Amino acid sequence: MIIAQEPEAIRHAQSLQAKCELRRVTLRQCHASLEGLQSAMTAPFSLRLSHNTQASSILDGILRIEVRFQIQSFDKSDPPSLLFNVDCAFDLDYEIEDKTYQPSPEAIAAFKDGNAVFNCWPYTREFVQSITTRMGVHPPPIPLLRIIPKQESRKLAPEPAKTPELTTK
Repeated sequence: MIIAQEPEAIRHAQSLQAKCELRRVTLRQCHASLEGLQSAMTAPFSLRLSHNTQASSILDGILRIEVRFQIQSFDKSDPPSLLFNVDCAFDLDYEIEDKTYQPSPEAIAAFKDGNAVFNCWPYTREFVQSITTRMGVHPPPIPLLRIIPKQESRKLAPEPAKTPELTTK
């Protein structure tokens, strides 16, 4: 899974990251459902992942960010059948060490959409693996999460290498 942020957003997030520490990660809400029998479905299985975030106001030096994930597994049939669905939300509490520091709205937005998701991802991976095992499903490999800078312009991106045309006689 990849989160691509503009270089400016990464700089904003770093300004907040330098001033806070993750103090608590709590499972806020979850819903998991088994929708089919793995043995009766067509392998291989694929995952669909989505997430969203929401930041609360800073109270007593604590910035709370909610990170929600939806992870679904589908089989290879046409149309694909849903094997399982996991919706979960975590609260992440970040303590801002310098009580005089007031992060900008841009810093909070970039931090919640990048760093908070990245920090929450190991908890999410473990939770999904554990819950799907309890469903009797072979746990799917949940991908690693990477944060990368967005390309500032397509012109700056390297052009793809040209493949020579093959001719057959």
